[in-house]
Amino acid sequence: MAYQESGVSAVVLGAMQDGGLPHIGCECPRCRAAIKNPSLSGFAASLAIRDRRGGQTAVWIIDATPDIKWQIAMLAADLSPQEQNMGSHAVSSLKQRDGRLRQPDGIFLTHAHMGHIGGLPQLGPEAMAVQNLPLYGTPPLLTLLRETSLWQPTISRLVLRPLLPGEPLKLAPGLRITAVPVPHRDEWNIGTVAYRIEGPQKTVLYLPDIDDWDRWPQPAQELAAVDVALVDASFYSMDELGDRAPVAHPLVPDTLRRFAGIPGRLVLTHMNHTNPILDEDSLERRVVIQAGAQIAYQGLEFFL
Repeated sequence: MAYQESGVSAVVLGAMQDGGLPHIGCECPRCRAAIKNPSLSGFAASLAIRDRRGGQTAVWIIDATPDIKWQIAMLAADLSPQEQNMGSHAVSSLKQRDGRLRQPDGIFLTHAHMGHIGGLPQLGPEAMAVQNLPLYGTPPLLTLLRETSLWQPTISRLVLRPLLPGEPLKLAPGLRITAVPVPHRDEWNIGTVAYRIEGPQKTVLYLPDIDDWDRWPQPAQELAAVDVALVDASFYSMDELGDRAPVAHPLVPDTLRRFAGIPGRLVLTHMNHTNPILDEDSLERRVVIQAGAQIAYQGLEFFL
């Protein structure tokens, strides 16, 4: 396809709910299998944006998950220290340490839950030791991080850049990103956002967490306005919760019904380890495929 020549893409770095797969302390067959066979494991939901049009690939990551060290490793070809030609996106004042990948060009946060900020300490002095790495988020979220003393060793190495929802940010020529407010469990009253990523020819909506489609104004119009919509698919059925209290996430069958008519690709992400659509031969997975939707997986790429 002609649009692939743009050199701009979005890449799925993980498609699991915050705890990943295997889920800590879980003895279900799916988690036991992933413990015995790491090839069956899955990282927490994250998306990378890559711009390969310059001398050096520019890389931005959405959410700093607990699996960020593995997700950075997935981007090794783009963050290789062997790329000596510093592109316009890179921070040329930083000295590259031998044997290390360079840091990404920025990280965007959707909200403050564990699976979306839990990897931030990996950027601090004990681990990657980034320098002046841009961290984007809504002003209340960045304020929470700045005012929490536990985060200070990491925050001191970041450049906090507030994003106002609805205001596009230009990342590069023909590439911009916009924070879109969505309703989601909000213990700190700081909000949650999805991200609309507009490339030279295609647009992606990345929405890993939402409580209820009915609480979000005009969801069908939002999804119909993009070429690819990656959306919350945490649970297929409330049966997955057993005796636990209900969790506020839309169920997969409801999502499939609501957005059956959108013109773009519907892609399911942020799946809980209990979700039967993870099984290749499950009836629930066949329902998703027959509905014309797709199930996200690590390495899935969308050219923009």
